[in-house]
Amino acid sequence: MSTTKIAVIGGDRRLGVIADLYAKEGKECAVYALEGIDTGEATKAASLENALKGAKAVILPLPVSRDGKILNAPAAEDAPKISEIEDLAEDGALIMGGMIKATDFPTHKVYDYYAGEDLQLYNTLPTAEGALAIAMNELPTTIHGTKTLVMGFGRVGKALGLLLRGFGAELYIASRNPTEVAVCEIFGFKTVSYDDFKERIGEFKLIFNTVPKIILDKDLLSRIGDDVPVIDLATHPGGVDAEWAKALGKKLIWALSLPGKVAPVTAGEYIKKATDNIMKAEGIL
Repeated sequence: MSTTKIAVIGGDRRLGVIADLYAKEGKECAVYALEGIDTGEATKAASLENALKGAKAVILPLPVSRDGKILNAPAAEDAPKISEIEDLAEDGALIMGGMIKATDFPTHKVYDYYAGEDLQLYNTLPTAEGALAIAMNELPTTIHGTKTLVMGFGRVGKALGLLLRGFGAELYIASRNPTEVAVCEIFGFKTVSYDDFKERIGEFKLIFNTVPKIILDKDLLSRIGDDVPVIDLATHPGGVDAEWAKALGKKLIWALSLPGKVAPVTAGEYIKKATDNIMKAEGIL
């Protein structure tokens, strides 16, 4: 067994997958705040202190916290505080987390494993597949031939667009970014201008949003059919005015954190690739 101890604290099934993979590689791996989640061959610590004792690297969830104070640990009976991890982690321990704030761990070296382009690109795959699965459950028709709008053509928009085209959707992309519009044209995707939304938004039978800025307001929502699934994949505040969508009786699905929900094993493997690269760079692996 490797002399390098890794602590995996909190999170969901993705972190259970990561812990098991490290343990199977022969590394000492202790887990905490993952009650009820399969962590395979990793050691379940009786306390946060025991999990962190002797650990040269600490892996925290994606995101690390939802309120800035308590660790994101939905499986834990009593999720630890961020400050407790800072206090109990070994001097010199490397702390890695998704969307982590270095200011929360002032005495440690901190890495945001989600900041790397590689993991964000990998995550577009389960996000796009999960979004498509939601659409298939919500539509009374096939994806094939359905007039579909994807708002935004960044990482997720590209992956989703390619997947939808493969399913034969009648696909349109909306983007204000000239570079993204150029890429759409290279890919052979049809585009629609935001300036034309008032006249055209009612044409679509399936809508995806990837832009974290309110675009579908009361006026535009009122032009969308009540039976049209509007699937918002963007982080807060999303791209849809949720209050008006509810008031108008629209079919809004705000689908966040899809990789961990629809493909936790694959998503966990992706995160491990990122943490492996960080620890190799730091000389821990």
